[in-house]
Amino acid sequence: MNFINKYRWMLPLLSFSIALILIRVTFTGRSMFIFLIWNLFLATVPLYFSYVTLTTQVRFKQWIFGLLWLLFFPNTVYIVTDLFHLKERMEIPIWYDLLILYTSALMGLVMGVLSLRNIEKLFARYSQRKRDQFIFVVSALCGYGIYLGRFERWNSWDIVFQPYYLVYNIVHDVLHPFVNIDVWMLSLCFGIWVYLLYKYLSKAKQLIRE
Repeated sequence: MNFINKYRWMLPLLSFSIALILIRVTFTGRSMFIFLIWNLFLATVPLYFSYVTLTTQVRFKQWIFGLLWLLFFPNTVYIVTDLFHLKERMEIPIWYDLLILYTSALMGLVMGVLSLRNIEKLFARYSQRKRDQFIFVVSALCGYGIYLGRFERWNSWDIVFQPYYLVYNIVHDVLHPFVNIDVWMLSLCFGIWVYLLYKYLSKAKQLIRE
């Protein structure tokens, strides 16, 4: 089963989300929220990387795509912070913009949870406690990645195009934790939220099957 066939069940919600955005652009003549289509694409990337990491039998490819997954994983949850863009606008009802933002955020969260589940499967031979520890660390890193993207305006590919400045930013945050206490509070809170969301959804899936 290839990637598209495995996740084709997500196409209706993804199509609905994109349709809402395009209808808004057509109706208003403004490109507001068109960036969400790009953000949805970026949320799809880690899901694809996790799928390749899980299905490949080549250890080297597992490491490469696993690291790429970790690098792009925050993009799935990042869409939630696009709710900052919600405000009353004259050209369209606020409930319509709310629906656009919520639908896109939900789509990103779904892809994030699925991609994290794929990676967790690679650690099936380890105890649940160790897997939980791994998931929490990844969630915390995701929280920090959200901060870097939303407030520092870094992109995932800047690790290639601007590695020096990105690393400098990270090292500065690490070496001055009390000066940047808001950075770590945001990262921790988002990290805990991602971790709990993943665990609760995993538990809900088990309960539904019972």
